[in-house]
Parts: sequence; structure tokens; C-alpha cells
Amino acid sequence: MTVLEFIRQHPAQAVDVISSKGYDHLTPMRAMALARDRPQDVELLDWQICHSSFSGGVWHVLAAAPALEQGPELTLAMA
Repeated sequence: MTVLEFIRQHPAQAVDVISSKGYDHLTPMRAMALARDRPQDVELLDWQICHSSFSGGVWHVLAAAPALEQGPELTLAMA
């Protein structure tokens, strides 16, 4: 599940996103706006949720960057 999908499943709730890029607190209004408008410059929305928990009225999620698509296998040739 991506951060965007998580926000859409938990509308109008605050979400704390922790990732390798840092920490981002999404207020309920900002989370709803991101889910609705989906700005292109917020790459965090495509990150995968690794873990989530709910406490104190806030969702806390750990997010990881999506795996890079692998191209064809590279082989090394000995000269």
C-alpha cells in the first residue's frame, strides 16, 4: 500500500510519515488535500507503507521508497 492509498483509506485523520527523507506531519486538512489534488512534486505519496500504528488520534507510518524497476541483467565479459 502506498502513502497515497493509506491517506485515502483514512480520510480526515492526521498522519505522521517517517521515511529515509525525514519526518512529515500531515494534518487532516493537508492529508485530504494531498489525496484529492495529488501534486506531482510530492514523491512521498508513491512510497510503500512498511508499518503503521494508531495512537493519540494520529496515524504513525513508516514508509520506504518504491523498489527501482530492474532492467535487463548486466553481464561482465573478461577481456
